[in-house]
Amino acid sequence: MRLTNILRRAVKTDVQPGYSYRREIGPALTEKVRVLDLKADPSGIPHVRFEVSFERRSERLETARRILSLDRFVESYQERIA
Repeated sequence: MRLTNILRRAVKTDVQPGYSYRREIGPALTEKVRVLDLKADPSGIPHVRFEVSFERRSERLETARRILSLDRFVESYQERIA
């Protein structure tokens, strides 16, 4: 899959570099992510590289970088934040 197709698909799913998303993991634990970039793997499957942080009552617990396929990312992170 060419990069232009990946970017079109990302726009369709509302995923762009710089966008942030969050999800509640438990009653007091929130996972926040910031999209770093979108790239295809050697097979042409689009992937999202992102930075993830976990917060508990405004206390940041951990920050790391991860990669997921675009489809899995969209399934996992549906709430976009400013």
